[in-house]
Amino acid sequence: MFHRRERILPALMIAGALTLTAACGGGDNVGSDDGDGQVTLRFSWWGNDSRHELTQQAIDLFEEKNPDITVEPEFSDWDSYYDRLTTQMASGKSPDVFAVEIRRLGEFATRGTLADVGALVNTGDLNEEVLASGNVNGTQYAVPTGANTFAVTANLAVLEDAGVEPPDDATWTWDDYIELSAEITEATGAGVYGTQLSYNDAYLNIFAAQRGESVYTDDGLGVSAETVADWYRSHLGLIDAQASPDAATSTEIGSTGIETSLVATNQGALGMWWSNQLSAITAGSGEEIELLRMPKDPGAVSGGMFLQPTMFWTVSENSERKEAAGKLIDFLVNDPEAGAILGSDRGLPMNATVLAEIESTLPEPDRMSLEFINTLGDELSAPEPPPTGAGEIPPMLERYGEEVIFDRMSPQEAAEAFIAEASSTLG
Repeated sequence: MFHRRERILPALMIAGALTLTAACGGGDNVGSDDGDGQVTLRFSWWGNDSRHELTQQAIDLFEEKNPDITVEPEFSDWDSYYDRLTTQMASGKSPDVFAVEIRRLGEFATRGTLADVGALVNTGDLNEEVLASGNVNGTQYAVPTGANTFAVTANLAVLEDAGVEPPDDATWTWDDYIELSAEITEATGAGVYGTQLSYNDAYLNIFAAQRGESVYTDDGLGVSAETVADWYRSHLGLIDAQASPDAATSTEIGSTGIETSLVATNQGALGMWWSNQLSAITAGSGEEIELLRMPKDPGAVSGGMFLQPTMFWTVSENSERKEAAGKLIDFLVNDPEAGAILGSDRGLPMNATVLAEIESTLPEPDRMSLEFINTLGDELSAPEPPPTGAGEIPPMLERYGEEVIFDRMSPQEAAEAFIAEASSTLG
């Protein structure tokens, strides 16, 4: 969903992608305790109940290994997370350790709210390409929790019910995607569809990258109005072909909720989701779900797919417990026991040693995600942090997309309005 580095990212399990030098430190004025030698850390993240339970298990193990550190968890759902976090920051009460997504990293880093974690965490065994995504203006402000890729998910049971074979994802095009989805809708009957709409900016960036464009540049927007208009036309094409639900039903379903997605509820064959969401989709559907490459036009300059940090761990610049905060993050990304607990919930581990140790114990969907990413290999690039304001782009894309599918704006009108609004937001 972001502009790309020229270097090509190798597969996760290739040792050449990693360095083995230690980069751990403490530094001065980074520790504080509660007066009795016991340090208390506030630790904040977003997610569902499953993520909270896994994270608490990891916290319990960390406290067992570090009896002088107590961790107070603070978690919420996605919708309220950033409102709460920014309020805490404004009042000077930021958590010591907290999660951020790549869209928000740049704005937090440039506001002086994040500490340099490069001096606090051993990053030597982490995939250097993905690690670099947490570096802003030469400072390592964030450590990836793991990595994933945006891909097509295919519910094999729905495909079988429709009498349709999974597509050849090495060769299929956007036209094939629409035609196949329409065929599935027709074959399965009312209430089951070939696919559903997605307004994720990762989808737009893949679509744009195939044309040699990028949604984001270092300081603003890099995608053209023509490309955005064509992207919106593809959404209309899905509805017109009855490959997806109509506008009203599509809006009701939404494009962000895994639990209510058509693939996860066995009401759809195909969808576009992050690879780390494969476990949730599999659990929801109770069926085998396969990951596929995104379609592309015959004349595409690249497949456009990328491997990015699922999210990041960061430390508050205002924390008086930076050394302990660094220990917690180091444990989460470098300890094999922590890796075994957390699995791929926040993306596949970026420490090759951890990944090698836990690979055989991973649930089947996680092993499938790893195999898929390794199969893609150097087809995947790594993103840089987008400019300030990027967190506002996904809801903006959806808002204008709904104007298009309800015929209140033409694709070209919506694209030009999006470009104008996004350009004034980013920077």
